[in-house]
Amino acid sequence: MDPETLTMQAVAAELGVDRKALNYHVADREGLLELVAFDVIQGEMARRETAEVTDWREATRAFATANREGLLKTGTLFEYVRMPAAEGLAALAPAERYARTLLAAGFTEEQACRAIAMLGEIVFVSARDAILAGKYRGHPQVTEMRRMFAEAAPDQLPTMRRLIELRDESPERQFQFDVDIFIAGLESLLG
Repeated sequence: MDPETLTMQAVAAELGVDRKALNYHVADREGLLELVAFDVIQGEMARRETAEVTDWREATRAFATANREGLLKTGTLFEYVRMPAAEGLAALAPAERYARTLLAAGFTEEQACRAIAMLGEIVFVSARDAILAGKYRGHPQVTEMRRMFAEAAPDQLPTMRRLIELRDESPERQFQFDVDIFIAGLESLLG
């Protein structure tokens, strides 16, 4: 069903149940969309699940990529991404495996905790920016900066002008760069 037009009544009709029966499991449309978004992410994580990786760098890339791909697959449901309590602790199994890998590599529990939080932020922002770029045919902020530079005097902020001109519209390349920097930062903690 199209997430844009998803309603409680439409889902109940599709399932062949009374809407009240659906309300027993999901309170409202927003809760329904949260569950659908979470299911998309979990499906992508399960699809990408491989044997436990022992090299923390490889595990970092795999964990980040699987989470990002799951978020990207939510598309228009991105704003409904939440951790539904109904799914329980099983939803955290990939993070548990990644945390164990970090600890086995020699990171402290505090470092592992902060690393997972930071990687989550990188993944979330990268997915959000990729979805925005797809929706608006380019990242809205980059597009606006290019427009402003086109209207500005050629000598105004020359360094930023060159950097904006160099900026490509590949969210994937930026994501890979972000993960590379993240890994380099973590390596310095182990050094």
